[in-house]
Amino acid sequence: MELKEIRRKIESIGNIEDLTGALETLSALKMKKAQKVALESRCFAQTIAKILKKLKPVLEKKESIYLKEKRVKNSLVVILTSDRGFCGSFNQNILRFAEKEIEKLEAVPAHRSALERKIHLFPVGKKGAAFLKKKGWDIKTCSPGLGEAVSLAEVKSISDFLIKSFQEDAFQRIYLIWADFISALFQKPKLIRLLPLNRESLDELLRLAPQDEEKEEEFVIEPSPEIILQEVIPQLVEYLIYQCILENNASEHSARMMAMKNASENAEKKLEILRLQYNKARQEGITREVSEISSAKEILE
Repeated sequence: MELKEIRRKIESIGNIEDLTGALETLSALKMKKAQKVALESRCFAQTIAKILKKLKPVLEKKESIYLKEKRVKNSLVVILTSDRGFCGSFNQNILRFAEKEIEKLEAVPAHRSALERKIHLFPVGKKGAAFLKKKGWDIKTCSPGLGEAVSLAEVKSISDFLIKSFQEDAFQRIYLIWADFISALFQKPKLIRLLPLNRESLDELLRLAPQDEEKEEEFVIEPSPEIILQEVIPQLVEYLIYQCILENNASEHSARMMAMKNASENAEKKLEILRLQYNKARQEGITREVSEISSAKEILE
């Protein structure tokens, strides 16, 4: 390999290393910001959890439309992915997990006809929408990602669509799949049933209620627990979607940070090899030139 070509490769990989390093730093900042917003939003969750604890006897009766089990004909699965790439296997992990969970949901008991149940998908994020369309899945609707600075107002359009679809019996069950942020090194895809709410989805929120309060707050419930419950559950669904989007954003930035860190390390290793090749080729060139000069001198003498 010629010196000129090696120099060109060193310069090119050096530029890539600068780019991946900048993306790594940016993703780390965005991840910390998403974590901070997710933690700050928990105050609202804790308040709702306290109210739900007081309404537990009403919840157990399952008289609310949001708690009643229905005969399942159509289910909707909301899948959160990213709009952009450069995040390693982040989207692939979510979509592989979604495929497995959808296969489980499509498993029909022996006494039921397969025609009685159908799974519809609602991808949020361009990467998920593109993948699912390519696979030929039944996409009911889709939405681009909500970005880093997601607000409850942006989430409301999604939650309103889901609640209205459930109320009108268009879907008898609605699920949500997202990447739960465990740590900067680990994100775990999860599935939760949004509607009708079950014990698992309620426990997801009730665990946020403070357990060690010295004096438990007293609530005066008016006009009745049943009416309050009808008002609280839509807000609970909206919050669960919002919290999952925040967790998904933090997971995305974390995965991108690690992917860019690995890319930077690989680029540095490649640069070391190329620098060694460059120095070796340069030394060989110098040795060859010295040899040629010595040979010419001997001939002249």
